[in-house]
Amino acid sequence: MKTPFDILDINEDASDKAIKKAYLQKVRQYPPERAPEQFQRIRAAFEAIMNRQQRLKYQLFHHEVPSFSTLLGRGLQIGKPQRPPKEVLIQALNQSLNNG
Repeated sequence: MKTPFDILDINEDASDKAIKKAYLQKVRQYPPERAPEQFQRIRAAFEAIMNRQQRLKYQLFHHEVPSFSTLLGRGLQIGKPQRPPKEVLIQALNQSLNNG
């Protein structure tokens, strides 16, 4: 399933201005008179991420449910261990020292 970022061909860290520009470019490419279904997808994508608040809402609440094989692959993944960033560890250590 394509994300709004994929539909508009932009990065997830794009600015409001870049998102609006990409949206207008796609609308010119797929105007509602010629491609109504495509236009609806483009419009919905833009509305989902049109400003910072909408992007945050989208990123928090719109996740694809991973398939069983994806979950299994992640669970069995061998290689680089996933650990929290150094800053998070330092902050946790400081909090535990201050509380204890």
